[in-house]
Amino acid sequence: MDQVAQSKQTNVSGAGRAAMGRRNYALGLVAALLVIAMFAALRAMAPIAIPVVIAVFVALAVLPMDRAVAERLPKPLSWLGRAFVMVFLLSILATFIVGLSYCVTQIATQLPDVSERLSNVLLERASSGQGNTDVWTAALTQLRNMLDDQGAALADMAFNWASGVAQGVASSTGALLAGLFLVLFLVLLALSEADNWAAKLDNILTDRDRPWRQVTTRLGQALRRFLATRAVMGLITAVAYTLWFLPFDLDLLLVWGILTFLMNFIPNLGSIVSGVLPSIYAFLTLDPGTALLLAAGLVLIEQVIGNWLDPRVQGNSVAVSPLVILVAVLFWGWFWGIAGAFLATPITLAIMIFCNYVRALRPLALLLSNQRRAADLDDALSG
Repeated sequence: MDQVAQSKQTNVSGAGRAAMGRRNYALGLVAALLVIAMFAALRAMAPIAIPVVIAVFVALAVLPMDRAVAERLPKPLSWLGRAFVMVFLLSILATFIVGLSYCVTQIATQLPDVSERLSNVLLERASSGQGNTDVWTAALTQLRNMLDDQGAALADMAFNWASGVAQGVASSTGALLAGLFLVLFLVLLALSEADNWAAKLDNILTDRDRPWRQVTTRLGQALRRFLATRAVMGLITAVAYTLWFLPFDLDLLLVWGILTFLMNFIPNLGSIVSGVLPSIYAFLTLDPGTALLLAAGLVLIEQVIGNWLDPRVQGNSVAVSPLVILVAVLFWGWFWGIAGAFLATPITLAIMIFCNYVRALRPLALLLSNQRRAADLDDALSG
């Protein structure tokens, strides 16, 4: 009888474990489907989701400034503090958009001249007999003849492409301005209702395991440190690049400087882009030896700034793993385009900080960070 009862109990416990396993599998499948549906919705709603995400990050970053200015003014004039913050934000965002549009337009308008200038360089080298062998000279001559045959078509294609890009930038100015004002309007509403939302969340979230105030405070601090660090490093890198370009008489100095500064807000990948573009332009407009020397100097500057100066200035302002940041930039750049590339690091920061304050998700936060222990991550996020 005891053996029969034990056998029945074993069968019941086995059936229970099987049922629990099926339930966990079903819950995991539902969670995966929900995540896929959420990302599909975010991609479909990009025109709305991107301004909302930007507005949330900007509001968290400037909230202390808004309160500090308002506290120093008489209560009837406290609205002037918010007006000051909005003018400050408008100036920064407008400068950013205008600078990026200027760089794209200037590069596009220079493309029609590239094939002609390259053809002339090849003609000079082939006619002067430069090169170590006749094979090299013959190759240059053949390439020159090919450019002569297809030069008009290439020039027309380049001109049409450049005109299309310039027209696209001009036509998108209205959309950019509309998005800019939408972001500013959302930020204004968020700052105006910050105290009301704080009171609501205090009443709703009574569980001590949901420290939302710590999450928003840490995220705001991390965003401010990240933006300040990237601005400083972008300025240093832009000045270094521009000074290096001067002896080579490279065109579009202002464009490369602005582009380098803006691209530094995309960690890792941005510095590569800002170095590759002028190197390619130099190769197409200058002789190959000069272009290689210019590119080698850029690599040296990037190594010094990226491996020595940047870590010392940045410190733990961005406690996210560089590998995670690179993957995030690639993913969000594919997901939301250039806006996603710029938002990749703030989004990853937000995910890491949120996970760090949810007990069950702290291992994920540690995996996303550049720290080895949870205590070290807490210290890094506390500044």
